[in-house]
Amino acid sequence: MPTGRTVRHVKPISRGSNKFERAAWVFMRFSGLVLLFLALFHFVMQHVFIGTHNIAVSETMKRWGVQGQHINIDQIAWRLYYGVTLLLAMLHGLNGVRQVAYDYIHARPVFNILMTVVAIVIGVITAIGALALILGTAAAPGIA
Repeated sequence: MPTGRTVRHVKPISRGSNKFERAAWVFMRFSGLVLLFLALFHFVMQHVFIGTHNIAVSETMKRWGVQGQHINIDQIAWRLYYGVTLLLAMLHGLNGVRQVAYDYIHARPVFNILMTVVAIVIGVITAIGALALILGTAAAPGIA
């Protein structure tokens, strides 16, 4: 006789296959927290220390260095800072897209194709950003 209540029978995920999802969940929390502080530091640096009206290409050239010239330790530190920010943001975004897609796309082949395309796009963007960080800024005429 029906009682009018819905009873769910949930099959638990096996402990062995749950390690990746747990690691992805933990990564999202910690990378989000680190990205928050990296973004806040960037904001304070740009808008408080340098000043909104003083932001110019020359400031970026001072921090990143000019292509073809020797770089100093400060410029290496800035490149590492922006490199970590770039890498964490891209991995955080890729993991977020993967989690959202997993919730809404139930056909495994479609999910795999989507994730391959997203991973390629994120890989290309990361490579372009890393290349820009490694090479530094190109010297523009009249800016030094």
